[in-house]
Amino acid sequence: MEDGRRAAVIADLVGSFETYVAEHRVCDGLAGSIVEVTENGARWGVAWVECVDCNVHWERRLAV
Repeated sequence: MEDGRRAAVIADLVGSFETYVAEHRVCDGLAGSIVEVTENGARWGVAWVECVDCNVHWERRLAV
């Protein structure tokens, strides 16, 4: 895996993730994570945010 590509993917996911976290920062039901996974031999960066208070679920996947 190319480190430059990995860094760019993670930075992109963090930027998207921060927008949703900021919108729901005061909600008690806020949860989220950014992880790297391998699915069917492909590597992915996955970011997700869920706010049960507002019934919001957001997920984004980018190939690493």
